[in-house]
Amino acid sequence: MEEVFSFDELMTAARETGFCKRESKLNPFVFFDLLMYDSSSAKCKSLNQLAIESLSTHDIGVSKQGIDKRFNNQAVDFLKILIEKQLSVELGQQINPGWLSLFDRVIIKDSTRFDLPPKYQNQLPGTGGSASKAAACLQFEYDIKSGSITDLSLTAGNKPDNSNASNVLDTIHSNDLVIRDLGYFTFRSFSNILSKGAFFISRLMPKTRIYNMKDGILEELNYKTLYDMMKKQGLSRIEKDVLIGNEPKIPVRLIMELLPDEVYEQRIRKSMKSHKRKGRQTSEKFKFLSRFNCIITNVSVDILPIEIVPALYKIRWQVELIFKIWKSVIGIHHNRTMKYTRWLCLLHIKLLMMIVNWNIIMDRRNCIFNQNSGMLSLNKCFKTLFDNSYRLRNALKQGSEGIANLMKWAEKVFKEYHWLEKKKKQIGLEKICYLFYCKSNTYVYI
Repeated sequence: MEEVFSFDELMTAARETGFCKRESKLNPFVFFDLLMYDSSSAKCKSLNQLAIESLSTHDIGVSKQGIDKRFNNQAVDFLKILIEKQLSVELGQQINPGWLSLFDRVIIKDSTRFDLPPKYQNQLPGTGGSASKAAACLQFEYDIKSGSITDLSLTAGNKPDNSNASNVLDTIHSNDLVIRDLGYFTFRSFSNILSKGAFFISRLMPKTRIYNMKDGILEELNYKTLYDMMKKQGLSRIEKDVLIGNEPKIPVRLIMELLPDEVYEQRIRKSMKSHKRKGRQTSEKFKFLSRFNCIITNVSVDILPIEIVPALYKIRWQVELIFKIWKSVIGIHHNRTMKYTRWLCLLHIKLLMMIVNWNIIMDRRNCIFNQNSGMLSLNKCFKTLFDNSYRLRNALKQGSEGIANLMKWAEKVFKEYHWLEKKKKQIGLEKICYLFYCKSNTYVYI
């Protein structure tokens, strides 16, 4: 942190972006500290509150109009550089238990969207219609093993996730395991993962054509036949080697799990309501497909048995929990009408403080977990750090000694009150991390 947020480093970043061109009493260090003060609560402070904080903390008198002028494009670029530098920080340890040890990284990704004031529609358009005219989308991807963030980017709310999956191709490395939701389902992204010597686990897009190779001839999979066979033989899960896509077709393992009748009926009611609204009929093929939970992967069965793949896919839900933290704790979606560049600055300082707290938590999480002391709760840790934002502000002002004391304090309180609670009848992250199996694959312990 000292390498990114010291006075000299902040001045360097400010000069690089043109945010600081000459001497000013509201220098980059003071401006940055005021933004940290602003991000210490879910709702943003007023310009008058920032002016009061500048006088009371730094003994610098500045008008609210003077502060408002500092929220410009150069200030946004200044914060973006700080985010890039903080994202480049490498965390020292990984967690390597069970199945996760088979891969160099286990990368999960998702996005969250939130509405914005309509005046921002030219910069960040929404989907329109009954939805907001302006909306933001945050793409977030990280390695579950080390905690390193591999993608954090802002896009317009009307930009689909699958375009991001196709465009972001350079973050995948050999022997990575990529776990993504249906929103990122594209054949191009799967082909890219294969070409990098990496692996994926994904849900299957319902409209995807699936083929069996039988006597050298491709035959499309018949869901009704599979359903009847599984019911007759009393099977809840099966696996098949299939081909998906157009040309070239992609070979994958298809794992199909029968859903409970109540879940199936809920799916059908929802789809029929949607189809009726669009003037369509629900096909018999779709009705039988809705009986299954379908997951695809290119990881061979000798590495990941059939029982483990659905359990590992559940790791993806960690991103959903993180988005919940961003909104409930950090208030990333709380917005009110203001100058667009000021809103961008407030968003980026919240993201920057999120990354700083994230790195603190992940560094301590990995260290504590590798000492066989259990898994820390992200939600509890974020709440504590957010409630104690003043400690981070003070630590950065004190330099290396303050940062060292902050880390000692964080580890002490984390170990005392911040363990991940185990929920009955649910496979949580800690339980997934402890998945093991015997080499014969005869027994799987969950």
